[in-house]
Amino acid sequence: MDYFKGMTYDDIRPIFEKKFNSSVAFLQKTKKKIDKEDSRALKRLNETHEEKPTKKQKLDEEVAELKRHLHIVSNDDDDVYAKTTHLARKVPVVDYEIYTENNKPYYKIIRAD
Repeated sequence: MDYFKGMTYDDIRPIFEKKFNSSVAFLQKTKKKIDKEDSRALKRLNETHEEKPTKKQKLDEEVAELKRHLHIVSNDDDDVYAKTTHLARKVPVVDYEIYTENNKPYYKIIRAD
C-alpha cells in the first residue's frame, strides 16, 4: 500500500482498471472452459446411455461365438514329467554357515548323519 501513498484517485484508477479487467477476462475464459468441459461430459453421458444396449448385444454375440469355437480336448496320456525328490530321501539339515569369497556368498551346509 506504500506504493499508492501520495497518489491521487486519478492516478490510481488506471492501474486498478488494468488489473481488474485482466482478472475479469481470466474468469470469463475459465468459465467458458468449464462450460465446454461440462457440455462434453454431458454429451459423453448421453452417448453412453444410447450405446450401452448395442455394446452389450455385441459382447453377447462375441461370447456366443467364442463358446462355439471353444472345444475342450481331454488329455489321456500324461506327457508332463516332473523330476521330484521324495521327502523321505531329503537329508535333514542341522546347521549352515555363510561365508564369502571374492564378494560372493557361499553356503556350507552341515547335515545330520
